[in-house]
Amino acid sequence: MAKVQITQGGLEARITQDGELRVSNAPYPPFGAQQARPFRQYLTLDGTAGGSNDMGVDGSVTNVEFYVPAATTDDRYITNIAMLVGYGGTSQPYLFADAVALANGCRMHFVSLRGEVDIHDGIKTNQDMFRLSHEAVRSDWEVRGVNANNDYGYFITIDLESVMPVFGVKLDAGTTQRLIMTIRDDCTNADSFNAIAYGFDRFE
Repeated sequence: MAKVQITQGGLEARITQDGELRVSNAPYPPFGAQQARPFRQYLTLDGTAGGSNDMGVDGSVTNVEFYVPAATTDDRYITNIAMLVGYGGTSQPYLFADAVALANGCRMHFVSLRGEVDIHDGIKTNQDMFRLSHEAVRSDWEVRGVNANNDYGYFITIDLESVMPVFGVKLDAGTTQRLIMTIRDDCTNADSFNAIAYGFDRFE
């Protein structure tokens, strides 16, 4: 096997005893144009930034999808989803229902090159939401003043980077791929119910 030597400006790349190319971690980014920009958008009925983001709808007869689509020319990475749930003046009910879990619940998934992939196939209770967030449920999880004075509710963040390392869910440029929340029950009891996708678009 021919010997390969990598040098530049008198500096030489080195291989460790484990056969790895030794590199250093710089405490600063490299020079060059940044090729990513922040992305933030509600999951909406039509996938546009200006579409309806109110997921407190009745999807029991006809399922209703709220989604974020792939970009036309850039790869889109969704790293986390911020969920808001508000349910009026009654403390700690089940998700948009009176003391009972939803029958079919809500489905969160994304469409990839290999088909549909579930993040959660049946969100039926508040507890299902909390488990998505990977956070311990504390006694102070419920907040007041959500959407209206004294209304109860809560916020969670779904960390997609922990599910799909290292950059979360990728939606390939120019495809029909999308991140979707499907409402499969009557969620009209929700005063507030929406989701914001955060991440970045990667361009050349």
